[in-house]
Amino acid sequence: MIWRSIVGKLWLTIIGLVAVVLVVLSIFLSEQIISTYYNAELKNMEQLANLVRDTLKQPENGDRADYLRSVLKVAELNETYTIVLGPDGSVEPLGTSPNVPDIPWQDILEQTEVDQVLQGKPQSLRTRVIVGEEGETPYPLFKDEVMMVALPLKKNGEVTGAVVMYRTQGQLSEDQVKKLIFISAVIGIVLATIFAFFLSTRITQPLIQMKRAAERMAEGEFSARVRVRSHERDEMSDLAVAFNRMAAQLEESVYALSQEKETLASILRSMADGVITMNAQGQIIVTNPLADQLLKEWHEEGGESELPPQLNQYFCQVLEEEKEVFDDITVHGRIWALVITPLYAKNQVRGAVAVLRDVTEERRMDKLRKDFVANVSHELRTPLSMLQGYSEALVDGVASSPEDQKEIAQVIHDESLRMGRLVRELLDLARMESGHIRLEPSKVDIPDLVLRVGRKFNTIAKEQGIRLNVEVPNQLPVAWWDEDKVEQVLTNLTDNAIRHTQEGGEVKLTVVDEENEIQLTVEDTGSGIPEEDLPFIFERFYKADKARTRGQSGTGLGLAIVKHIVEAHGGSVNVRSKEGEGTRFQVQMPLDNREKT
Repeated sequence: MIWRSIVGKLWLTIIGLVAVVLVVLSIFLSEQIISTYYNAELKNMEQLANLVRDTLKQPENGDRADYLRSVLKVAELNETYTIVLGPDGSVEPLGTSPNVPDIPWQDILEQTEVDQVLQGKPQSLRTRVIVGEEGETPYPLFKDEVMMVALPLKKNGEVTGAVVMYRTQGQLSEDQVKKLIFISAVIGIVLATIFAFFLSTRITQPLIQMKRAAERMAEGEFSARVRVRSHERDEMSDLAVAFNRMAAQLEESVYALSQEKETLASILRSMADGVITMNAQGQIIVTNPLADQLLKEWHEEGGESELPPQLNQYFCQVLEEEKEVFDDITVHGRIWALVITPLYAKNQVRGAVAVLRDVTEERRMDKLRKDFVANVSHELRTPLSMLQGYSEALVDGVASSPEDQKEIAQVIHDESLRMGRLVRELLDLARMESGHIRLEPSKVDIPDLVLRVGRKFNTIAKEQGIRLNVEVPNQLPVAWWDEDKVEQVLTNLTDNAIRHTQEGGEVKLTVVDEENEIQLTVEDTGSGIPEEDLPFIFERFYKADKARTRGQSGTGLGLAIVKHIVEAHGGSVNVRSKEGEGTRFQVQMPLDNREKT
């Protein structure tokens, strides 16, 4: 709206000042002009009345009468009329204007004024409004107002009558004077309005241009500039130059910041580590793609909070201690090395930046390096000790009877088979890890394969008081797998599930058709696997708490072999477990993977 703009305010201010000045000046001028005009007219009438009176005092002759008529005629042309009154107040014909109507003199000169004039006292009246009975002028000759001068006629020192001269206000009335002044004031205001609008526009046009340029800059168009009038060097031009200089510097700064932001974004995108930047309130403000993916996984587990619970405790520690924090955290079976550092602004912590690196493989290799010798020595020490002990018993002749010798030989045979199985599994696993696994795909009847594995463990499950449920759809497509190796996968998983499930528990073996893939699931209600052990369960010689094996020791190579067989078929295996509630292994196998093999 124009009234709220600088142009409108400046324009209204100028017009207001001019209007006030003109109104005050008009009132003053109208009063002065009218007063001066009336005073001049009264003076002229007094002079004319004196002339008539002096003429009447002269001796009567023809020249006096002619002169008097000429004077009265000239006065009448100016609407000035003369009346000569006798001693009793009657109108005398000599000296009276010929066109004066027969009127009561009370309408012009009141009786008290007539008496005073006849007593020798001159009277003058600046204006008097003639009003009739109904508020109208009684005599058109007089219009609205009259000016009057009354002079006494004296002869030999005695008053013999009076000369009354009056005129109407038809030529120039007070209203006409005010009207002329009002018209002049209106013309002045109009001219002042045009001038004020032109001046305000001239002044505010550069400001409007700067406002539009500032709005464009606020919208991100930092190339906006204001036109500088080179022919005029005033404050507005200097302001425009300063604005353009500021805009240029701002554009350069924004460009530099944009370049730095792009560089930082490129660095963050190319980093193999997850980077998360948080403000002082714990809100996430900057992340890279790896961190986005990680946060999405954590939110599924930790809730809808902006900062996952796994990081919140470390963030609070950084804010409290104002120093870096280092630690390892485990999420969904992956180990992440966390480094969280405070960010400062004017010696105050304004947030923190966290760097997360996936060190699962590193920790796995460290664990393997530490545990490999111990695991191998542990697995081999027991059968070797037994072989050594029983063989010494034979050598020393401790077993004297044939039955004792046969029992010792049987133990030596079993332990040698166990050592052979361990060595064979190590060799198979070594070949698998080196990529030399050989598959022999053939048509596989999936229901028959799964039910066969279920029958294999049905008796063992009943002996241990465990319910074994096998759920297989009636119709499943034919798969091209290495049947023996897939059976080995199901056997290892089912055997582990039964060994880690307490009496009264349940082991479930299910098959789900997922178009071009088959999902094999082995789920138990056993003791479960601690979260910190999940990243290592598919490694060689991995064993969780030995108490959960219930006296049935294994080699620790079964799950490693399962993983390699499944991956060789182009599938994948994953595990979900919660300690004290059970474990679920899911195997995704394509129906036909002959081209890849």
